[in-house]
Amino acid sequence: MLTVSQLPYFLATTVLMTLSPILVMLSQNTQGGLDYSIPSTTLLTEAIKIGISLAMLLPEPSDTRTVAWSSVAHYVIPAVIYFVNNNLTFLILTHVHPTTFQLISQLKILFTGLLFRWVLKRHLHLHQYFAIALVACGTAASQIPSCETADPKLGLHTPFYGFLLMVVSCFLSALGGIYSEKLLKGKMSDSIHWQNTQLYAWGILFNALGTLIHDPQVLAQGFFTGYNKWTWLVIANNALNGLCISALLKFSDNIMRVFAHATAILLSMLWDLLIFKVVPTPQVIVAFAVISISMVQYNTATPLPAAARLAAKSGPFVISDDESDMAEESGLLAHRQTPGRS
Repeated sequence: MLTVSQLPYFLATTVLMTLSPILVMLSQNTQGGLDYSIPSTTLLTEAIKIGISLAMLLPEPSDTRTVAWSSVAHYVIPAVIYFVNNNLTFLILTHVHPTTFQLISQLKILFTGLLFRWVLKRHLHLHQYFAIALVACGTAASQIPSCETADPKLGLHTPFYGFLLMVVSCFLSALGGIYSEKLLKGKMSDSIHWQNTQLYAWGILFNALGTLIHDPQVLAQGFFTGYNKWTWLVIANNALNGLCISALLKFSDNIMRVFAHATAILLSMLWDLLIFKVVPTPQVIVAFAVISISMVQYNTATPLPAAARLAAKSGPFVISDDESDMAEESGLLAHRQTPGRS
């Protein structure tokens, strides 16, 4: 449930997510393509994030960071997950139409909800699980092409292995976010800047490897070839967005990240309406309504009485936005980890 203290992280993440596709569009050439290397911008984004994290970390006392190889090594796991998933995406898009990919990729929202329960042991009300399903449906609905603009290729059958790869990709995307949240909340006494430094150090390593795999000619042609002022704004925005997502994961949770992403999609469409006079399709209107309802539903779910919560503690649909209260009531629950990765 979103609290007042978490609201700044949610709003900042939503705004930066909204700006991302707009800035990418402005960075395109006159033919609608990109003159610069996408892997190189991702690598620079990671470098800026770790630079900001180190600058914020230096003034802090040394007792705000746990320095141990066993701790640092844990941060390689989300880096590996994101690296595998990013490479998997390249493979998927060679077999699946982009619109189909956008639609089925909303499964990651459902996986996030399930992993939220299984990995983080966080309990939600049944109504909140329905809200998560609704936001997945609403986001998918916004991606459905209208009859007038539908691509004939959409009628082509998606190969089973293409669908299977997309399901795996959605699972990995959700797992990366959930595991990052687990790490960030695992040691609340550690500075978020120290935790980010460890996350992004591994990120730089694997993104450098990804750049060599997918764009090896970038070194010969020049790392900054094709860059313009909008490219640098894309990089800066993505870096700030990554830092805000990290804060959202540490001080809120992955579910709020899901809602921030869904809200950003709708705000981007609103931008198209106001600036480019694009008439909203029925799909967008339906998506806006469904996502709005799901957000209200998630944040206003009525808590069950204490006795009912205790009786249902072993079931999958338990509400406990404050598990420490449940621990006091039952004496059976483990101490809850107190409250970011892009």
